[in-house]
Amino acid sequence: MTATLPQKKLIIAALIGSIALTTFTTSLFAQETSEDKTESATGNVGIQVSAPIYNFTIDPGESAQEIVKVRNVGDTTRIFYPEVFDFKPLNETGAPDFIIDAQDDSYTYSLASWVKISTEGIKLEPNESSALNFIINVPADAEPGGHYAGILFGTSPPKVGGTQIAISNKVGSLILVRVAGDAKEQANVEEFSTPKSFLENGPVLFTVRINNTGSVHIQPKGVIEIKNTFGKTVNTISINENSANILPQSIRAFLDGDGNNLNWNPSGLTIGKFTATLTLTYGDPAQNLTTSTSFWIVPWKILLVLLLTIIITILLLVLIIKKYNRWIVAKAQKSPPSTPPAGEDQPPASNASQSDAGGPVKSSSESAPKPPIESGQAGG
Repeated sequence: MTATLPQKKLIIAALIGSIALTTFTTSLFAQETSEDKTESATGNVGIQVSAPIYNFTIDPGESAQEIVKVRNVGDTTRIFYPEVFDFKPLNETGAPDFIIDAQDDSYTYSLASWVKISTEGIKLEPNESSALNFIINVPADAEPGGHYAGILFGTSPPKVGGTQIAISNKVGSLILVRVAGDAKEQANVEEFSTPKSFLENGPVLFTVRINNTGSVHIQPKGVIEIKNTFGKTVNTISINENSANILPQSIRAFLDGDGNNLNWNPSGLTIGKFTATLTLTYGDPAQNLTTSTSFWIVPWKILLVLLLTIIITILLLVLIIKKYNRWIVAKAQKSPPSTPPAGEDQPPASNASQSDAGGPVKSSSESAPKPPIESGQAGG
């Protein structure tokens, strides 16, 4: 029983060291996977429009009409004036860039000149609403494709010209018109990538940029499917759930609901090579876009701590075994040698002649020479 005391002490020390290192590893992992969250808010603009976007498909030479509802959500009586402006994409987020100069007929996707709406001011009490009728007249010679404009409401009467600041103080609806016919629907993946191909941990950010090279707006929808080294799907990210449009001859970057890059934030310890496949569908008839990208996730700091933990544990175990073996040897050397009990026969001594000659020992009769036989004795 006493032989196990040093062993127990060393084992306890080894376990304490291993637990301490493992605890540090867990703490480090928790710190590196934490994520800050921010919130944003929007201000009250004083007017509310019934629908942010109107979509129409109209044949050449035909017309379509609709109503737009506005409501005064302020606390004072106001007069609102409607205006119509062409717009184009401002950037890759899909924000509109209204053309505030005089309408240019050379603008390929112009729509403002086709939209008819009263420009008289609308006086609204607080929380009072009103509906305005507008008509879209498509020329008979209009080519198939997309045309875009916006009906904006402001508190100032319409002016010739204007500034972007004045436009920013207006609120309204966007109108997207597709002139029926053989419009060109064509797009390609401009970029599908991650910022780095080697990451220590999540989240993994994805850049998705689609280029509409056609002549009409499209609404690509699909998913990003992420698979691990063994081909198992570990996550799926939906794209364009809000049915956002890409205007012709423009690029749009698809983001999440908070305006950030689409991302995957794996839970727990994640390691290995992953492949993300982007699949999108758009147009009528449906067309597909598919591409892939690969990346590695290697939490090297955590792996380094785990490796050090294993090495130290092995060294401690080797030290324990050596210490225990030395203790056993020292204990054995201190014990007196054992003697055989009295009365036991001693082993016979070795035959000297056998050991000296190296051969079998002969008897005396065999070794002594025999006398010669006389002739008289032979006859007997």
